[in-house]
Order: sequence, then C-alpha cells, then structure tokens
Amino acid sequence: MNKRVSTLLSALLVTTALGWQQPLMNVEAATHHATTTKTTKAKTGKHAKATKAKKTASTSKHIKLQGASNARDLGGYVNQKGQKIKAHRLIRSNSLSKLTKSDQQKLTKTYHVATDVDLRTLAEQKSSPDVAMKGVKLVKANVFKNFAAFPDFSKKNAGVKMMEKSYHDAITTAQGRKAYKSLFHQLLTNPKNNAVLWHCSAGKDRAGMGTVFVLSALNFDKKAIAKDYLKSNTYLAKDNQASLAKQLAGWKASGKPVTATVKGNFEAMNGVQMAYLNTMYKAIDAKYGNMHNFLHKGLGLSNTQLKQLQANYLTAAKK
Repeated sequence: MNKRVSTLLSALLVTTALGWQQPLMNVEAATHHATTTKTTKAKTGKHAKATKAKKTASTSKHIKLQGASNARDLGGYVNQKGQKIKAHRLIRSNSLSKLTKSDQQKLTKTYHVATDVDLRTLAEQKSSPDVAMKGVKLVKANVFKNFAAFPDFSKKNAGVKMMEKSYHDAITTAQGRKAYKSLFHQLLTNPKNNAVLWHCSAGKDRAGMGTVFVLSALNFDKKAIAKDYLKSNTYLAKDNQASLAKQLAGWKASGKPVTATVKGNFEAMNGVQMAYLNTMYKAIDAKYGNMHNFLHKGLGLSNTQLKQLQANYLTAAKK
C-alpha cells in the first residue's frame, strides 16, 4: 500500500473509532393527528395529550444543541426504589469542541453545568479542545493513555472484538479506573443545584460506561441502564452515517476492496451494542464479583459516599 495513503487511512480510523466522530446537528420531527366528531375529538384530544406527555417524558432528556448531538440530561429517570434523578444535575454528552454560543448559554444557564469532565485521550483533548465556557471548571480525566493499534477490518467481527477489548480495558486498567474515580470525585464535591457533565468524543463508549457507573451508584437496574446506553444509536444516527461514508471512502482510497465485512466492522465501531456492555459487566464480575464491589473496590466509593450521591442527585422515594 502507498505509504501516504496508508497514513491517511490510519488518521481517518483514529478520528472515527471508539466514538471519536465530530458531532453533526441532530434534527427531530414530530407528527400529530386529528379526528372529525366532537366525541372522538375529545377522546383523541385526551389521548393526544397523554401521548405527547409520554413522548416528551421519553425524549425530553435529549438536549438539543447545534454543536453536540448526543447531549442528555439524566434527570427524570426513576430507579427501582422509586427515586427520581433530579433535573439539570447529571449530564452526559459527546464532544464539546464545536459548541455554539447558544449551546454554551443553554448548558450553563438552563442546565446549570458547572463542571466539564473530559474522558478523551490527551491527544484528542489537544487536537479538539472543549470550548471554554464561562464559569465551568474543566477536568481532564482520560480513560485511555493511548489507543491500541487497529485490527484488520477485512476480517470478520474485527470491529466488535476491538470494541469489546476497549470496554474490558477501561475496567481492568489503572488508567481507566483513575478516570472514573475522578468523575465521581467531581460528583461528590459538586455544589447543590449545579450540574456535572461528562463526555468523550461521541458520548457513547467512555461516557457511556461512566453513565453505567453513575446509574449503578444511584440504584438503577441493568435494564434501565441498557435502555439509556442504547439511545446513543438513535442520537448519533446521522453522525454515524456521515462517518461511515468517510471511512469507506478512506478504505477504498487505500486500495482495499469495500466488502460487506469491512462495512460491518466500521458500523460496529461507530455504534453501541449490548455485547460491549456485557463485556464490561463480565470483566467487572471476573475481577470484583459484581458492580457493587466494583464501585467500592474498583472506584473506591464508601457506603457513606454512595449515600451522599443518592441524597444529592435523587428525590425521596415515594411511600
């Protein structure tokens, strides 16, 4: 392969793998229906309002920003004890390097973001630094020191295996645990009524795992956690479509044939799958026994600190 083309392909892979895509604007649409008779209108009106309320409840956590497509407020989620996460306190996102002034205003004024925890590598932080928001503390907590070499994407399941390894390494390496300890330190020291935001590049893997730990600490079960985790595929759909086109073009430019296997590997890299999350859970169980032990022994959280987190970010349980 031509050396220059090979270098360009490697660069392309580095900027798109493990959620390192740059965000595109996410656009959503909604439709409504009407009926003809007065009785039906009344019933339908009530149904429409209920449906709209239900839809809003399930989608309102998505923060619509021009420069970040996968920003979400965890507020409103209800755990297995009936406790609800307080609104505008816990925010997950993808890259903040392209935030507009309007985006910044929304995050700081509406969502009260006061701390930004950047989970990306130092190289990513340097090449695409977060926009400096007035009054927001930036905390650099890279989950990985560097990224491992990319596998041969012409081989079946190479993309899935690469992603599973990254989830495994985030748990089993001291660097990964150090980063997530830093996230929890910020959560524990965060003043009341302020929000902590954590992110990586696409907000799906490193930020996704951080969200798993936060929700686990707040007594959410795996089913609820998985539902939130998989939403990245929805909010990143347009980003991933654009990234895939660039990736396949780069692959083709390297002189290699674009096969169904190659395409599948890129798609596996760009999205999230339960297989990745299950790999993380398996690594935790193998080393710590369960998530509870991981929070204690892996991330160093005491029972007192867990109770503090729950008191700070959850409403009281309904009796």
